[in-house]
Amino acid sequence: MKKTLFWKKILIAALLTLLPVDQTLAQLPSAPAPEKVEENALISQETGINYAPLQKLLAKQKWREANEKTYQFFLKATGREVQGWIAQEQLKEFPCNDLRIMDQLWRKYSDNRFGFTVQFPIFLATGNRPGRLTTIEAYQDFGDRLGWHKGEDWIIFKENLNYSLSAPVGHLPAPRPEYLVTGGRLDYSNLAGRMVSCQLVSLPKSEKM
Repeated sequence: MKKTLFWKKILIAALLTLLPVDQTLAQLPSAPAPEKVEENALISQETGINYAPLQKLLAKQKWREANEKTYQFFLKATGREVQGWIAQEQLKEFPCNDLRIMDQLWRKYSDNRFGFTVQFPIFLATGNRPGRLTTIEAYQDFGDRLGWHKGEDWIIFKENLNYSLSAPVGHLPAPRPEYLVTGGRLDYSNLAGRMVSCQLVSLPKSEKM
């Protein structure tokens, strides 16, 4: 039996030497192709920014670090890294592709609890309007719903945010300068307007801008 097995091995080896190299390799199982689609989707076509660092933080549920990284990307996308703050006109023209990528990442890794487009319907439901100011009370109501406003005061960003999935729906991201003690009503109204113009969200017909 051992001799039979020995000669079988010899025969197989001899046959393999007669096969072309390409044909021999073709018979081997191929490795899966690298997944490039998602990686490419993380690179903004408008600014060239790679959002992979944000994806990695969100995938690990490092919400605080992801929130800070989001603000850093806001500055980078608007060319305001040196200044450290964003002017109103730049929010109105914020790159759509960058805003969409960040929103999709936040929604994906929070199971749709966090994200700009998660915040938007709450913004409307509390009487606010994208691109223009309404009453202070309407914006405070929006802040109450998101957990940004408690009692009579706005919480101190970033220290008093709730960096967990137990936070209210829409609580994150809250990309604001460190230790901001106001609600940023005009800033958020302009950001909401940009969401509409970038077609991340749509307004009811009665609410068209």
